[in-house]
Amino acid sequence: MHIDTMAKRAKQVGFIATAITSAVTARFGWLQGEDVVTSIVYAVGLGLASFMVGYGLVFAWESRKRNMPYGVTIASVAIFAIAVVVEVLSHVGANASARTHDMTKASEQTNTYADTRGQLEQARADLAAMKPGRAPAQISADMARIETAKWFASTTGCTVPNPPGSGKGYKNSCDRYNALKGELAAAQTRTALAAKVEKFASTSATSSAGHSVALAQTKAIASYATWSTNPGAEDQAKTNMAITLILALYFVSLGLINLVAQAFDPEDGTTTTAQPSAEIIHPQFAQPKPVIQQVDDLSWAKSVLKATG
Repeated sequence: MHIDTMAKRAKQVGFIATAITSAVTARFGWLQGEDVVTSIVYAVGLGLASFMVGYGLVFAWESRKRNMPYGVTIASVAIFAIAVVVEVLSHVGANASARTHDMTKASEQTNTYADTRGQLEQARADLAAMKPGRAPAQISADMARIETAKWFASTTGCTVPNPPGSGKGYKNSCDRYNALKGELAAAQTRTALAAKVEKFASTSATSSAGHSVALAQTKAIASYATWSTNPGAEDQAKTNMAITLILALYFVSLGLINLVAQAFDPEDGTTTTAQPSAEIIHPQFAQPKPVIQQVDDLSWAKSVLKATG
């Protein structure tokens, strides 16, 4: 591929790269706004910073090549320098936000999973601590038989086992009824705990601890950086900062493709094409070119006068 063609392709790649970096800075700007209007303003403003980085030095290059005033060059370089700072901050913020969001989401999922496992173990322990007993339906049936007895209403639901004027006492029957009430309460508690165990077991079976891709990357890179199989929290934090900064610098550097492409662009903006070669003819077959003698007008007039004189 000819260098001129490569320069044209590089310009196209440079524009695409600038647009990609602009999307990242625009998203970061959008998140800075407190309403739709300010979000749009920040998104457009920070998005333009990427194009200033991508074409600021190109303008400076062209201004020198065309011998324009130095003020134009200085202004182009100044715009580029300020835009670089803005874009680096935008990309650092965007990358840090994305990585932190990934880590936080995984941490929340892990905490939820741990809480579910803890509640499951507690419910199992509470259920195991209770004595086994009959089902609530059986106990309720025994209580219903007592409640249908004729004497039950006179005791006001066994709250008054020896009703005045009845001449009889129903203490033993009411003791039996109250014991059944306690047994029913215990049976209902066992049933609720069993349902809770089933619920937490089902939730635990269909969930898992959170996994953060960003955290896994950070730990792996921190391990190589510190040459340790278990890097500490401080080493991981520093590694995450370095990853964020390197990614930001990479995206910012993509805009420099435009300057490189402009440098390889032909000076006159055109490409040369090969001229067709002249036909080779043997000298003996070549036609002699007519000799055209140029005659001066004054000499020609003198010759005419002399001939007619």
